[in-house]
Amino acid sequence: MFVRIDRTDAVLLGTYLLIAGLGTWTRALLLNDGAVLMTAGWLGNAWDIYFSQIPGRAVSVLISFGPAWILQSTLGLSPDTYIVAAHVLYFAAPICLWLVLRFIEPLPIFSHLYLAAVLVLVYFPTELIPGIGLWTIWAAWTSDFKRSTRHVATATVLASLVIAFTHPSVALLSLCYASTGLLLRACGRPIPQRPLLAAAVLGLLVLFSSALISISFPTTNSTIAAALAINRYDYVNPVWMLATLGRFPLLAVLWLLLLAPGAADANLRWQLSPIAIYSIGFIGLCLAASSTVMLTWIYARHMAIYVFALALALGLSNFAVIWLRAARLPLMLYSGTLAIAALSFNYDISLYSRFVDRHLQHGVIDVAELPASWPSSASTKGGIVTYLKWAAMPNYVRDVVIPEYDWYRLTLAFYSFFRSDGQSVLYHSLDRRTDWIPYECTGVDRVKPMSAADHMLTNFLKDYYCIR
Repeated sequence: MFVRIDRTDAVLLGTYLLIAGLGTWTRALLLNDGAVLMTAGWLGNAWDIYFSQIPGRAVSVLISFGPAWILQSTLGLSPDTYIVAAHVLYFAAPICLWLVLRFIEPLPIFSHLYLAAVLVLVYFPTELIPGIGLWTIWAAWTSDFKRSTRHVATATVLASLVIAFTHPSVALLSLCYASTGLLLRACGRPIPQRPLLAAAVLGLLVLFSSALISISFPTTNSTIAAALAINRYDYVNPVWMLATLGRFPLLAVLWLLLLAPGAADANLRWQLSPIAIYSIGFIGLCLAASSTVMLTWIYARHMAIYVFALALALGLSNFAVIWLRAARLPLMLYSGTLAIAALSFNYDISLYSRFVDRHLQHGVIDVAELPASWPSSASTKGGIVTYLKWAAMPNYVRDVVIPEYDWYRLTLAFYSFFRSDGQSVLYHSLDRRTDWIPYECTGVDRVKPMSAADHMLTNFLKDYYCIR
């Protein structure tokens, strides 16, 4: 079946391909949690080494990183070839979910909003990307009036069992969508009731299932448990979410552009005129070029679920053709803003990679012992540099790039290993009492090295980056 691509699809898809291409070129996922997940796949024992520590997110992790793990286990690729393939397969997963949406959705709003949400999440390998994708596929399928109530109920129960293994906050997305839709119905908007009630049931089932999973399959790695506990309430803490908007104002611009089409469609009082939308878009472009750093992409996830739910509920509260027409300009400006943000982000990574390349040496090297001191990874900048990163010139790499992109101190080891095609490991010494150390030594001990690079990495992990 041919999937029709309209102008909005083309802009969103083109922006995504640009983001994916740049991220693959710079190995962007090696700067955060993606380094831990991809390295587990490289070692060939991913479930034993790390994936089993987060069973409540198993479906998301396997969708995003399972194909690379299988490919490596089958072909035994070199470090550099593997990491390129892992990036390509990771970026391909949301496109596959998007294609499923395009086949089954009764209205294009589902696929438009899903791809838009992915654009701002994809540089951090959050489990929300597959989670939102699977939820949206379910929402699109159950919104079709051709489905019987029995079929919708069956699909809701089955979907909850799968979505429960993506991320608990998907339950909040479902409940937010249901409550917003029911409120719009109470205000006289013609949004169908059955999908909203199904969403409420799904949200409650996912919450219950997620709690049951966390009790039944507890994390045995104490540092992972501590890291999850620290961030557990960020998705429900309004003060925290508002603080992220102050620290990363680009997010406020993006959320306004996503909500603008639905506000116009629902005839709300705060409709934005085209001049206002252009003005917001211009501000977004400036912010994207001057203030986008790694943490902007990471902290987008906390509010993204609510913005996505609100945008979808508002969009479905009137005629689809009105929303599609109203969405063209905001989504194009949204896409353009994220394209500039991706260029700015990957430019920074290229500077970081050059800095790392200058320090690569054969073998395992503690950067604290290098002749030239390594800049601190603890960000101390403030004032205008927070919002205008170029103000740090001429010490931009020292004062901005290293503090931001070496923020996850443990990922330097994995970044340098794959950057050198398995010849070098630069690392920071970690405190086993306070730092996140992702791997358990029992899993690393069971790895069967197949090459000299395997031996070097596994020996390094046993000595420095695993917990017994």
